[in-house]
Amino acid sequence: MSIRLFAIAIAAACLMTAEASAQVTASSYSNGGTAISTASGRGNTRLNASSYATNGGYARADMRGSGRNGGFASGNSTAYANGGVAISQGRSHANGWGARSHANSRAVTHGGFSRSSSTAKALGNWSNARANSTANSWFGRSSTSRARAVDRRYSPPSSTAPVQNAVMPW
Repeated sequence: MSIRLFAIAIAAACLMTAEASAQVTASSYSNGGTAISTASGRGNTRLNASSYATNGGYARADMRGSGRNGGFASGNSTAYANGGVAISQGRSHANGWGARSHANSRAVTHGGFSRSSSTAKALGNWSNARANSTANSWFGRSSTSRARAVDRRYSPPSSTAPVQNAVMPW
């Protein structure tokens, strides 16, 4: 086997290993209502979507995420509707070596309307974006909550070379 084919095989194995670390769960429970949960992730993720509907309620939980290039994305989206409408959406994205992103979204209602949305993004080395959103409502009331966190930290390369031809302000 030539070195070129060996390098391609190693690269393909690394890509498959990076994609294989996605942990995504979705669960729904209904006792006289409609409960819908969806979750998807790519790369290094730990994502969860859960919905619970009772007494004719409608609950929808959605969670999406991506943890690639050494980043890790995690989050939870939960919707609980007891006779009302609860919608929860979560997004968590991390990119780059050591980047971390965590998003929690929770919508709860007892005969009202609740919508919760949470988005966390991270880009560079050792980023730690976190977003938490909670919406609660009671009979005939509505509640909306939104949270967003973006952290683009990075570690610039250090240089020990002397500065030449610099223009001084004085």
